[in-house]
Amino acid sequence: MHLKNYNVYFFFAALVGITFLAFLIMKPLIVPFLIAAILAHLFSPAYEASLKLFRKSGLSSALICLLVALIIIIPVILIALLVINEIQDILSGLNENPEAVRGTFNKVAQAVSSLSFIGVDLNRIADQDAIISGLRGFSQNALLIIQSIYKGVAHFVFSMFIMFFSLFYLLIDGKKLVRKIMELSPLRDEHENVLIKKFNSISRAMIKGTTMIAVWQGALVGMLFAATGVSSPVIFGLLAAIISIIPSVGVGLVWLPVGLFVIFFGDVVSGIIILSGGVFISTIDNVLRPKLVGRDTQMHPLMVLFSTLGGVALFGIPGLIIGPIFLALFVAMWDIYALEFKAQLDRYNN
Repeated sequence: MHLKNYNVYFFFAALVGITFLAFLIMKPLIVPFLIAAILAHLFSPAYEASLKLFRKSGLSSALICLLVALIIIIPVILIALLVINEIQDILSGLNENPEAVRGTFNKVAQAVSSLSFIGVDLNRIADQDAIISGLRGFSQNALLIIQSIYKGVAHFVFSMFIMFFSLFYLLIDGKKLVRKIMELSPLRDEHENVLIKKFNSISRAMIKGTTMIAVWQGALVGMLFAATGVSSPVIFGLLAAIISIIPSVGVGLVWLPVGLFVIFFGDVVSGIIILSGGVFISTIDNVLRPKLVGRDTQMHPLMVLFSTLGGVALFGIPGLIIGPIFLALFVAMWDIYALEFKAQLDRYNN
C-alpha cells in the first residue's frame, strides 16, 4: 500500500520535473507558437473551405499559410523598412544641420515668451548648445539601435519560420490537439468549453476589432500628415496605430499635439486640417469598435489597456494580442471558481 503511494508520488514528481524541462526547451518558441495558434483559429474557416475544394490537407494548409504571409508579414516588413528610412533621415538631419534645431528652439522660445500668462523664458532656463549636443548624442545611440535592429533580422526570420511551421500543422491537426488536451485536463467539459470559447472570442475581437481599427487609424493619420506636409508621416502613423489601443482618446494623443504644433508655428490652415481630420479619425474608434468587437471581449476598457501594455512589455509586439487573451482566460478561471464554490462563498460571506 505504502509502496503504491510512493510510486504515485514519484510519478508526479517526475512528471512535474520533465514538464518543467520541456517548458525551458520550448520557452524561446512559445510566442511564435501562440501567434500560430491564434492565426490557426482565425483562418480555420478558410482552411476548411480550401480543404473541401482541393481535398488535400497539406495543400490547403500551405495555401492558407501563403495567404497569411501576404496579408500580415509583407505589409509589416514594408512598414518597418519605411520607418527605418525615416529614422535615418531624421538622424542625418540632426547631425548635418544642427542650426535647424537651434532655429526651431528659438521659434518655440519666442512663441512661449509671447504668452504672458505662462511667464517662462526658455532661452534663460535652457542651454541650446547642450540640447543640440544631447540630440547629437541621441542620434549616435539611435544609429547603434538601428544597427542592432538589422542584426535582429535573423531572429525575426527564425521566429517567422517557427510560426508558419506551427501554423501549417495546427491547421491540419489543431482540432485533434484540442481534443487531446481536453481528455488530459482534469477540468469538467463545460469548464473547458468556457475557456475555449473565451479564447476564440478574444482572438476574434483582438484581430477583427483592435487590430483592424489600429491599421485604419494609423494609415489615415499617416496620410493626413503626409498631405499636410508633416515630416515622418510613417512614424507618426505607426505611433498612432500602436497608441490606438487606448480606448476613445488613443489616436488623439498623436494628431492633437501635432495639429497644435503646426498652428503654433504659423501654418494655421494645415493645423486646422490636421485637427479636423483628427476628429474624424477618432470617431472611427467610437463608431466601429463596438460593431467590430461587440461584446466578444466582455472586459472593461481599463483591463484591455493594462493587459495590452503588460503583454507588450512581456512578449513584445505579439503581446498586443496575447496579453488580452491571457487576462481574459484569467478572468474566466475566476468565474469558474465562483460558480463551483458559490455555495461555500455565500456561506462564508453571510
